[in-house]
Amino acid sequence: MGAPRSLASVPQQERKPRTYEEIVRAIYNDERANPEARELLLAIAYAVYLKDQEEGVSPLREARRVLGRTAGGRPRYDGLMAADVPRYETPRDVDVHAHTVACQAPRLRPYRPKPAAPYEPDPHAPSPIRPYELPPELAALKAEAMATYTPPRDWRTEDGVCGANSRYRVLEKNPVTGWVSAHWFCRRHQDHADRVAEQLRAQNETAPNPLPNKGGLLPCYFKADWEKVYRHYAGRFWEPPVHGLCADDWPTPGQGPAVRKGRMRLVLGGDLGGPR
Repeated sequence: MGAPRSLASVPQQERKPRTYEEIVRAIYNDERANPEARELLLAIAYAVYLKDQEEGVSPLREARRVLGRTAGGRPRYDGLMAADVPRYETPRDVDVHAHTVACQAPRLRPYRPKPAAPYEPDPHAPSPIRPYELPPELAALKAEAMATYTPPRDWRTEDGVCGANSRYRVLEKNPVTGWVSAHWFCRRHQDHADRVAEQLRAQNETAPNPLPNKGGLLPCYFKADWEKVYRHYAGRFWEPPVHGLCADDWPTPGQGPAVRKGRMRLVLGGDLGGPR
């Protein structure tokens, strides 16, 4: 018997849905799935493959029952489903408060920290009977710590950046992925921020719609009207990404397209897994 053909070489019309063991193995090995997404996928896989289907009850309703409720009494299914809505989320360092980020403008001279103010004893404080001395064991520990102490890295000078608290943010859109990154500048470097913004203007105007970087795992494993389901949990302002709902369809820069896998079709009915 010859070696089995890879899934990529099997014509689309010959591909069959995976067995329960295969889909569970794929879910556990999917690096895109965090623990919550993995739990949702496994619950739906159980409802599809193992649970005896009741007449008129969709697998999503059964998955909702299996996942239970939060400590506050809300169905966990709702939050997990909303978390799988395909979307693009900006990185945290783009939306942080300006004063918490260091200025990225170039440094013109080495950084020199301000010396600490010299200690001046309170003239009105009572004089100690005798100077305080550390116990011998603590003195030995202090000497050992001082011998191995390494001063912090002078990142301002080594990285050649200003490092002051920022005030201005300049956004940059990747010309391939459309993903957003931020450049930060302090009050003294406002002119530098203006120059960077002007340099990026044309690139940002022609950047494509951002590739989704969150959600989209359910369509990788099950066939269904996922746009209808996602609209129910995403809110009225959500629109399907132009790159599709399935995370397997989203291109990754520098990598080839994902191999299409067999998927089990779900019959959703009209309940979308919600309560009756």
